[in-house]
Parts: sequence; C-alpha cells; structure tokens
Amino acid sequence: MLGEVYYAIANKTSRLGFPGSVGPTVGIGGYLSGGGFDLMLRKHGLASDHVLDATMVDAKGRLLDRAAMKADLFWAIRGGGSGNFGIVLSCKLRLVPIPATVTVFTVHRSRNQSTTNLLIKWQRVAPSLPSDAFLHVVVPLYLDTRAGLIAIMADTFPELNVTASDCTEMMWIQSVLDFAFYSTGKPSEMLLDRGNGIGDPSGSWMRLARSS
Repeated sequence: MLGEVYYAIANKTSRLGFPGSVGPTVGIGGYLSGGGFDLMLRKHGLASDHVLDATMVDAKGRLLDRAAMKADLFWAIRGGGSGNFGIVLSCKLRLVPIPATVTVFTVHRSRNQSTTNLLIKWQRVAPSLPSDAFLHVVVPLYLDTRAGLIAIMADTFPELNVTASDCTEMMWIQSVLDFAFYSTGKPSEMLLDRGNGIGDPSGSWMRLARSS
C-alpha cells in the first residue's frame, strides 16, 4: 500500500518523495494501474509517469519485464485499469525531489463569508497558478515556503486572506500524515497500519501545502 512506500522513502531520505494518493491505505497496484492522480500532478504528472519498470505475469504464464512486454503493454498497465492485462508483481519507481520544509495551511470559510464567490474565483485561479501549486478545495498542495505561499495567494487569490497563522511548516512525510487527517503529531509508523482509514477532515474547507 502507499503508506508503506511513503514510510520506506522517509526512512532513507527527507529530500525525495513519491507523488501518490493522500490515502496511505490505498493499494499501490491498483493506484498505478489506474494512472494515479495525486497532489503534485501539476508539477510531476501522474504517479504512473514515474513507473520506470515493472514485472508481470501475462495470460500465458510468461514473466515479463518492461523490455519483454514492449511499449504498448507497458503503457497499458500504467493507466489502462487493473487486472486487465496480467498480474503485476513489482514496479520500479522514480522518486521526485522534495524540499526540506513544507507548509500546510487550513482556511475555514462558512457560507456567510461569500464561499460561493471564493469557489468561483478558485475555478479561475487554480489552472493559472505555477506548476508547483495544486490548489484543491479539500486537499491542495503547493511546493514552496510559508512566506512564498502567502505572497502567491495574496497576488492571485487575495479573497482567501491566507495569513501566517493559517500555516504550519513541516517535513514532507509529516504532510502525508496531515493530509490523511492523522495530524502531524502522529508517528510515521501509522502509515504501515493497513487498518487505518482516512480520518475526519474536521470541517476543513480549503487546505494548501507549499514546500521549499
């Protein structure tokens, strides 16, 4: 599952990560075979774009790697749907550079604070942000520091009124836990618990992380 991947990476380095789902209990096989939408896709693309090699068993019982399965089949198992082309036994993944510090912020806006207008503005702003940014109504991500985040939001989305008190700087692996709603105070070993589902988002309306 993805949590095991995140945990293994974090135990080796704090400067590399993998663009995966916010749910650590998501199975990585099905996730990659479906393409793998993630919070860093505007900067790094789909998770399946970072599969460098794979080992699979086809319907004839042959054990195939990337070279043996050829380009079309390798393309198909990285977005064509799970279970359609064979049994994928393993994948070799390319990791992406991660800044030493990430900043997560949560902004609460109720319906009496012109939330509708904010959503309309969000639809215009989100596609034009720098590629480091993935601005989502529930769980967004931006790759830079708190100061940089506030500057970007002040310039492109001042209505959101992001302040320093909305932001918390942390390491990437802590943001993985935070996005899974475990909170940053939980140990990274929780990523290995297959029984842990996504927790209560506590009413968050908009969240954004930016790292540097």
